[in-house]
Amino acid sequence: MQPLKLDVTGFNVPQGLSTHIKYALSLGLPEFNPALCSHDGTFVIAGAGPSLASTLDELREEREKGRPICAVKAAHDFLIKNGIEPDLFLSIDPRDRRNNVQEKTENTIYLMASRCAPEMFDHLKGRKVMLFHAACVEEEHQALGKDAFLVGGTSTSGLRAINVGYIMGYRKFVLYGMDSCNAKDGITKRVDGSLTGQTIDVYVGGPSGRKFVCNVAMAEQANSFQQVWQMMPDAKLEIKGDGLLAAIVDERKRTGQWT
Repeated sequence: MQPLKLDVTGFNVPQGLSTHIKYALSLGLPEFNPALCSHDGTFVIAGAGPSLASTLDELREEREKGRPICAVKAAHDFLIKNGIEPDLFLSIDPRDRRNNVQEKTENTIYLMASRCAPEMFDHLKGRKVMLFHAACVEEEHQALGKDAFLVGGTSTSGLRAINVGYIMGYRKFVLYGMDSCNAKDGITKRVDGSLTGQTIDVYVGGPSGRKFVCNVAMAEQANSFQQVWQMMPDAKLEIKGDGLLAAIVDERKRTGQWT
């Protein structure tokens, strides 16, 4: 069939649309976007690494800019105790982690993967809870069925939060407390003072490079972190603090692997 040759440029469209648009924008109405909260394209993720304690003022500045703050693990309670209520809390952990959300709020949206422990959902009753499905192991894929929308990503809640933010339309990510290593004392693993048991040494820049002390989960997160950015070529990243993830980014930029 040949396409119809019709001129519909002005069909039922009044002149002066720019005037309409300017007026609508002047009203300050919330605008539709694929995210759960308004933003300027920047997604702030707060992990529970030791460096989080030294960045509270910067996080308050992020809040003043209207950027959403997504907390993971013990960062939730630590931020609230310091007067910063996270917009989001995200977890993919199947273990009972009620200890991370003792300071639960009425305003925070709790993004809970369906793989999370039932105790967590019971604990958060009466709060704003939103469910999502994490692509992880075959058992849960079978339980969810073929039509479920799965959010991919790597092994930790902090890294999965990047994928969730990307799906919601964010393209710049600022990570706080995402150290993926112990504090300088070699044993403190979280901002709440909890300690690491068994540790391993990870070197950035080769055997003679900078050494970081980690547990196995931290080392795996650092390894997986490097895979995330290969799947998001249009995403921009900024890491606060002086931890392992920040050192990896600096080293890859120094060697020309990342820009």
